[in-house]
Amino acid sequence: MYFKKIIIISVFSLLGGCGDKTADKGLTDIISIDPHKAEEYINLSEIVDSVKCIKLQTDSNDIMGRIREIVIKKKYIYAMDASQHIVFVFDKVGKFVSKLNKRGQGTDEYASMGPVFIDDNEEYIELIDRRGAKTVRLKYTNISFELVEISPFPADLSYNSCRRSDSTYYFATQQIDNIINGKKTNAGLVILDDKNKMTILFDKNIETNNHYFSANSESFTQNDKNELFVSIMYDNTFYRLEAGEAYPVFSVDFGEYGINNEVVGSESTERQMAYIKDMDGIASFPVLNINNSNILSFSYYFKQEAGRDMFRERDMRQYIKIKDKVYHVKKIKNDITSFPDRVYINSYFFMCNHEVWHEDYLVDIVIPSCYFPDDEERIFVDDIGEVTAYDDPIIVMMKLKESIHE
Repeated sequence: MYFKKIIIISVFSLLGGCGDKTADKGLTDIISIDPHKAEEYINLSEIVDSVKCIKLQTDSNDIMGRIREIVIKKKYIYAMDASQHIVFVFDKVGKFVSKLNKRGQGTDEYASMGPVFIDDNEEYIELIDRRGAKTVRLKYTNISFELVEISPFPADLSYNSCRRSDSTYYFATQQIDNIINGKKTNAGLVILDDKNKMTILFDKNIETNNHYFSANSESFTQNDKNELFVSIMYDNTFYRLEAGEAYPVFSVDFGEYGINNEVVGSESTERQMAYIKDMDGIASFPVLNINNSNILSFSYYFKQEAGRDMFRERDMRQYIKIKDKVYHVKKIKNDITSFPDRVYINSYFFMCNHEVWHEDYLVDIVIPSCYFPDDEERIFVDDIGEVTAYDDPIIVMMKLKESIHE
């Protein structure tokens, strides 16, 4: 089983403004990686005590399309459906509760669902309605979805993922064309503060001919101290974001197996894609997935077959550090339950963005249409029943061993 080809990531369009600022890398800790030394697999039981699956309810009222993001909060689970422009809400056992489904041209409706944010108390859902220069920010009560506030929002920015921290918005623009204050830029990150001031970080200007790609659909992660981090394309350093600045945390060094990021990243996207297609024995595009007090994890690709445009599941590598123990592996085999047969500590696999931890659990998302090679295949799973390729996403919650918290 598992899994189909990883496809090139699409981008979303939103915002514009002013400002031009480049973060200074400074000094960071360095983690040296030899991709040839990754183990074939580890057993999940080495780091996890138990596994439970939450099957999001599927019936005629809540059939989902393409889920771009799943957010797990204390009360509810939220699934953002990019194809239907709907926010589905489920309880913590996966039962359908309600949905924000107000696409239209009415006073309390939105034309297009941009990024969605849920406040920590789960009292409100904020949605950015993309309308070009007339883009607005809508605030709805949760879960009755009454509109309580509407305000203008700067428009015309393209990005691959977005986070809000307090009243600041962070857009991973990842070398996509944008016009900021009348100037073309392919910056890696654009920040919008509470005064609508735009800050550009990791600025560059390359030729794209309107052709964009990203090796991952999620560039951000937030830790157990509510600190926000970002991973930038063609940059092996991970950064902590605070007050409009990016502070280096640590870097990944692939040695002789790494890309010359400065050279390749400055080429046109056409030449970048040609380089990726010809890569053989090259490690690339590390993404930080967890940087908690008790666990550190990032993933990267190690492509060992020239002639393919992008990456496949077998190219994925995972680095996990728990206290002083390091796991550097290709696969994590689920030896605790029968489903799923393997899991990923990865925030963007199969284009469903999510945090890979929640409270004392590691989190994986299974997209059934990707899991089953045959669309007509079906299996029976204890506690959740029959699973088919046509089901909604299944959330895999993996309880970390108690010793990890000691």
